[in-house]
Amino acid sequence: MQTIMTTAHKVAALIPHSQYTVTIDHIETFEEALIRLESQLAKCPTLRETDGMKEHPAIFHYFCGATDIYICEYDGEDTMFGFTILNGDLDNAEWGYTSLSEITSIPVINIDYHFEEQSIEAARYLQYPHHFSKPASLEK
Repeated sequence: MQTIMTTAHKVAALIPHSQYTVTIDHIETFEEALIRLESQLAKCPTLRETDGMKEHPAIFHYFCGATDIYICEYDGEDTMFGFTILNGDLDNAEWGYTSLSEITSIPVINIDYHFEEQSIEAARYLQYPHHFSKPASLEK
């Protein structure tokens, strides 16, 4: 139990406040998810590390309804970089910097504990194939 609590503390900043409360209340149920988040955090590129990549690793995925925030870079403090689709508005979806504390303070947003590792480009295409081009990683 102590080991999973240590893991929970390491990833606590990544988890929205309301989701973290439920996670801690049911820590054994979420043990695998917390371990996965810790692993993802360890391999998350720092800011500007993915510049120039054709496909960007989707390390974290936050969601609420038709809002999706895919994160590929994190400075380890509060600044993240990724791709955001707000309320399903694909025409205005964009790459940019965002604040982790801002994301995690939104009461209805969650971090996806079951998100499969893939590129942001693949995740976008799989969710909206009519709008985004099929990336090379899915051509295999």
